[in-house]
Amino acid sequence: MMKTTMVAAAAATLTWSGAAFADSIDPTSFGATLGVGDSVTLRKTVTVEATGPTDALVDIMFVFDTTGSMGGLIDGAKSAAGTILSTLSSTYGDVSSGVGYYADPGYGIVSDLSTTASSTTSAINSLYACYGSCGGDGPELGNAGIDTAANDATWRPGSNRFIVAFGDAPFKDSTDYAQTNPLSDATVTADLAAANVKLFGLDVGYGGFTTSLTELGGTAFPSGTGTDAIISNILAAISTGFATYSTVTVDDLGGGLPEIDVSTSCVSADIGSCVGSDAVGSYDRSVDRTFEFDVTFTRTAAGDSSFETYALVDGGIVAREADRFDDDTSVVPLPATGLLLLGGIGGLGALRLRRKKAA
Repeated sequence: MMKTTMVAAAAATLTWSGAAFADSIDPTSFGATLGVGDSVTLRKTVTVEATGPTDALVDIMFVFDTTGSMGGLIDGAKSAAGTILSTLSSTYGDVSSGVGYYADPGYGIVSDLSTTASSTTSAINSLYACYGSCGGDGPELGNAGIDTAANDATWRPGSNRFIVAFGDAPFKDSTDYAQTNPLSDATVTADLAAANVKLFGLDVGYGGFTTSLTELGGTAFPSGTGTDAIISNILAAISTGFATYSTVTVDDLGGGLPEIDVSTSCVSADIGSCVGSDAVGSYDRSVDRTFEFDVTFTRTAAGDSSFETYALVDGGIVAREADRFDDDTSVVPLPATGLLLLGGIGGLGALRLRRKKAA
């Protein structure tokens, strides 16, 4: 028979350090013993802070215009690469990065997303002006380069996803320019949305790049080619990407299966509303905001299970909770026949001992 238990968050917390200084999920850990078919429901509070997350899962693809005019920015990016990646990691926690390019013709991924920062640094260092093509007519294949990064990069489940493009010229698309296998702005915009990727750019050119990026739903920052300018503008772009959001929820992203199934129901939603498992609204980080969820853990198979439950903002991980569920069926009692057998074996042992003493 299935048993359902409701647990208050205060009683369930195993470790809690006090005041939060970044996005958080409370309780920070939880454990219970469940038999197959049993469930427990826990009230969780997610706080999305004005200061931003410090335990986020961040995936970022850097996409460079590598035509002849881009030598200065590429050199600056080479100098800045190590600092960019180390600063992102120290700011947000778990960062994966990769590198793509576009020219005219030519575009693609140089290095796929990886948590090994040296792979990204090596890929950036391999770029140079006229990598792929020197170009020559102004507009470049930015649409194709960005779309390839959105579709073909190996984005991690639950990651906060960003593409940061570097360029100095407008993009070719099927509306404005004839090209082989043209990509319209509408196609690229739809692909970015499908991949849940936010687009930003550093404009170091003579005009047109910012307009092209905006037509894809992105945001561009005017930038110099020096190391400090590149670093500050990339960090500003990622910070801007976290500044507004529309959904908050709690999920394990399948981590509890096959032993534990996790389901979520939104209970309260700051200034927004609850829609099923999600808090939905038009939110920003001008103030701290809190959201409540009832999360139900149901044992679906035998076996101990340890996994994480995440606070998700717009589908990206911003905080995590450690969960452990022990299986109360892991020790199986012996049936009555087994106990009788053990009793019989014990009796034979005692009989042999008495005979030995009599001899």
